[in-house]
Order: sequence, then C-alpha cells, then structure tokens
Amino acid sequence: MEMEAFSIEHLLRNLQDRLKSSCAIASDFFQKLNPSKPVENRKLLEERQAKQPKNVHNSPDNSGPSRHQLQELIKLYNQDDFTSFLPQAEQIAEKYSKNFEVHIMLGEVNRKLQNYDAAIVNYRTAIRIKPDYADAYINLGSTLKNSGQLDAAINTYKELLKIKPDDAEAYYNIGNTFKANNDSNAAIEYYQKAINSQPSYSEAYNNLGTTLMDKGELDGAIINYKKALSLKPDDAEIHYNIGNALQNKGALDEAIEYYRIAIEIFPDYANAYNNIAVALKSRGELEAAIKCYNKVLKIKPDDANAYYNMGISLKNKGDFSAALDCYKRALEITPDYAEAHNNMGTVLIDMFELDAAIKCLQNALKIKPDYAEAYCNIGNALQEKGELNAAINNYEKALLITPDYPEVRHILASLTGETTRSAPRAYVEKLFDSCAFKFERSLVDDLEYQTPKILSEMIVANHFNGSVGSVLDLGCGTGLAGVELRRFCSNLEGLDLSKLMIEEARKKNIYDRLTHSDIFDYLATEALDFNHFIATDVFIYLGEVSDLFRLIKSRNQRNGSLSFSTEHTEKPGFTLEATGRFSHSKTYIESLCKTFDFRISRFEKTNLRKEKGEFINGALYLLDF
Repeated sequence: MEMEAFSIEHLLRNLQDRLKSSCAIASDFFQKLNPSKPVENRKLLEERQAKQPKNVHNSPDNSGPSRHQLQELIKLYNQDDFTSFLPQAEQIAEKYSKNFEVHIMLGEVNRKLQNYDAAIVNYRTAIRIKPDYADAYINLGSTLKNSGQLDAAINTYKELLKIKPDDAEAYYNIGNTFKANNDSNAAIEYYQKAINSQPSYSEAYNNLGTTLMDKGELDGAIINYKKALSLKPDDAEIHYNIGNALQNKGALDEAIEYYRIAIEIFPDYANAYNNIAVALKSRGELEAAIKCYNKVLKIKPDDANAYYNMGISLKNKGDFSAALDCYKRALEITPDYAEAHNNMGTVLIDMFELDAAIKCLQNALKIKPDYAEAYCNIGNALQEKGELNAAINNYEKALLITPDYPEVRHILASLTGETTRSAPRAYVEKLFDSCAFKFERSLVDDLEYQTPKILSEMIVANHFNGSVGSVLDLGCGTGLAGVELRRFCSNLEGLDLSKLMIEEARKKNIYDRLTHSDIFDYLATEALDFNHFIATDVFIYLGEVSDLFRLIKSRNQRNGSLSFSTEHTEKPGFTLEATGRFSHSKTYIESLCKTFDFRISRFEKTNLRKEKGEFINGALYLLDF
C-alpha cells in the first residue's frame, strides 16, 4: 500500500481557516461543488484542524483569488479538464504569487499529469510561502519519488519531521522510498517508526509485512499482515497479502482461504483468482486452476499473463492444442512476450513439431537475447532431431548466460561422455513435475511399462506368507508400485522429489503416508522402521547410490529387503547415458552389497519400457540385509 500524495480536496480542506475569509468553511464549499461526496462531520473536521499548525501564512496584504476563481479551478479539476485548468491556475499564481493554495493546486494537477518537474517547482514554491504546511512536504516527497529522485524524496520527508517529529505519514513514506530503493532494512526501520508514532497505522503494518516477505521472513510477514488485518478486517488487499505469504510457505489450503475472503470483499479481484489458480496447480488440481484463470479473464479479458499461466496448466494436463491457443492469445495481446514464445516452443517439442518449436524459441531470443532457458530448449529440440553438435552448441550458449544451470550441465555431461555422480535435484524435480499428469498414460499405455507390477510380484513371492509388512516406496511417483503392493502391506509409505507426482499418488488413497522429499535427505533424517524398501526407475536418476545402501543398512531398525530396477549396462560401475539417465552394472551392485552387507536373493534382466520404439535393457534386483 503506497501512501499517495494528498488530493487537492484533502489539501484545500486543510486550508479551512484561509478559505473562510473568501467564502465558507471547506466542507460546505466542497459539498456544493461535489454533491456526490459526503460532508465530513464536525468531529473529523475538528480533529483535522487540531493536527494543523495554528498560525496561517497569508500574503502580506491578505489578498487572494476570489471565491469564484477557486470554484472554477475546482470545477475544472473535478472534470479532469486539466488543459483548461493549468493556464487559469498559472495566471492566478502569477497574479497572487504569495498565495500558496494555488501553487498547491498546480502541483497536484502537474503531478497527476506526470509533469513532475513542474509539480516539484509548484510544491517547493508553496513550502517557501508556508514552511510549516505538512501536506505540501508529503506531496513533494511523493512527486520526487515518482520521478526517481529517491534521495531528495527522503530528505524532503526528513524536513517535515523537523517540523512534526511524530508525523507517522512521513516515516511511512520514507519507508516506502527506501523499499523502492531496495534498501529493505532501512524500510523496515521506518515502517516501525511509523507504527511507534501511530500504533493503529494498518498500512505501515501491511508494508512492513510485504518488506519482510521480500526478504523471505514469512512468519514475520504474516504476523504484521495480521496486525494490519485486525485494524482493517475488511481490507481485501491485506487478505490477499496473507494468502501470498502462506502460499510461499507451502500452506496452500490456508492461502486459498485468504484469497477467497479477499474475493468476497472485492469480487473482481483478478490477482486473487490468479493466485488461487497457482495454488490449485501446485496441489495438482489442474481443472480447478483453469476455471480460476477463466474467471481472471472474465474480469480482465486482455490479461496476457492469465492466458500464459493457463497455458502452463493445460500443457501439464497434456492438452497441447489448448495450451498453444492460450500462448497464441497471450502473444496477440503482448507480441514481445518472450516467455510465451518459449513455452509455445516447449509445447511444440512435446508434440514433436521440432522445426516449428525451434522457430518459436528463436523468436523468444530475438526479444530477450540473454534468455538461457530458450537456448536450453533449442538444445532439447535439436537433440530430439539427432543434431547433437548443434544441440551442444546451444547448451553451451545457455551456460555462458547462466553458468549455474544444473539442468544444462547435466545434459552436456551426458552428451559429451562425462559421468557425474547424480542428476541435479532441480532437473529431476522439474522433469517429473512437468509430466506428472500424463505420466501413467504415457508410460503404461504408450511405452508398455510393467516394472512396478513385475517387481511387486517378485517381492510378494519372496515372502512365503504373502505379507510384506511395512514398506517404504522410494521415489513413489504416481503410485504405480503402491497399487500393486497395497493389499500385501500392513503399512505403506511413499516419498518423491516431485510435489505434483505426490499429489497424483495421493488421489489413489493407497498410502498411509506420503512425503515430498529428496530420498537421501529422508533416509538421513527420518526414523526408519520398514520391512521392505522398493525403488522402481529411481536409480536411473540417482547415479551413485552407495549412500542409499549405507543409510538403509545403518539406520533401519530391523533387518529387511531392498528391491529396485536399473537400466542395465555391462560396463563397469555406473554410466551417464546420452538420455540423461544412469545405467548400472551388476558388478557395481555386487560391490555395494559386499561393502554394506547386503545379499542378492534374486536378479533378472528384463525389458523396462520402450523408447523410440525399442525396449530399454533393464535389470531387477531383490536384496536382503
């Protein structure tokens, strides 16, 4: 909430004593000129008068513009007829050069017209005439800030504090100016001073909350937002801000509730609908998210960002045609929307329209030449085409722009024959978040993926009584292995790095507990008491798995079993393949078993799934420990 410069009506109402000599008291004066606006009650007028300095500076001969002249200026102002207002006001200012009201009015109109240099001159002239008029400093400071003169704005507010040391609005506006200058610590200091001066200052609590949220201090932000809300319980923006902080914390249900309250207060709150959609997408509720984006578009039909965001949800849902339509609409509204060109390119890659995809991605780079993600995606398209040297060239361009780009480093390593220890966490999380909603259809229906079923049958066959006890599904994905094992388990828990995969698994209602976590973090920190650990198509992204063996063996509270699949290789150790996935040899697994005291009770080679029409060679293992 930015503190606006005071309106001309506010300023002139505060000049009540001066206007009495020319016409009537300010409230009556404005009632006649603005019949649609309520008259302030006497108590409010008295409170406002009490805040103003007692001495009033008039021009030496006490002369000034006539009542008729002031009425005409205010009429033009209310009609937004600034073209007629300015010459009349300038003429009056020239004739009554010591009359500060006219300079204030000129400043306000020039500020509205963004004639900031002229407005600054007007406000400074008014201050020279009446140095103790607080509102003029506020308006001058606001104008200096809007014109980018942040240091001058701060100095102006500090001049006001010499006159009124406890002026909460001055402290508040200094806080806003420091925030605009990206000095969060100074902004926080001055918002707190504003609050100390005026404990009921809801806007200061709100902006303090926003500044803390920008610093990542979400709990502090929520505390201050809630203080603001206790002072203004019907303020939609504060509810919205609390929702944003909660969403950043991952408390999606609470966030959505605050967004909904904001919409109840302000039904056309497009940003609140947008952020509900973002939260719903994070929960895997794509249909509901798309409905919210459509509500945004009913309120703001030309909102390119809403079309863009809806395109992401439609792509994740696998509705590529509708996603393309959204990106096209976003680009009709905002032709230089580089991100929309980029995302259209990624959809076309998924549709295997690779030349069209590359053209879209090149359009993104024309708009945004340092767009590392677009170079990465061109590399992906060229890799799909089999043009590996050109793909490598584009990946290298992406790294020149963003040296710390884990996904690109991993892909480059896979194409140049380097074997890294593991796939980057961000790469794996992004990969599976992007395919969570089409994962099963793609694997099971299109790629003939039967590994969870076959591995589960191996596990059950190894337990003569048919019960496998308590099971931890490592990298559970959408729950394909869980579906096969559930009826044989006394307890079934799953974890996955992809939050969207977890949400898909949750829909099956088969797991006793699901956790969004990195496998190694979970094994190192959580209490482990399982009969069996299973990992289907997980090692292919882990690479070096010695820590997995070590943690299970050392931290599980009982003897048990570990079963998993690998992409099989006859090469020693493990290898990063050109696909970006790892293959593992039997000799590598045997060496881990020897080191950590596991025993191979069953091993068999298998066809894991199809890729480009051919089956991938795999292996299934069942180990006891």
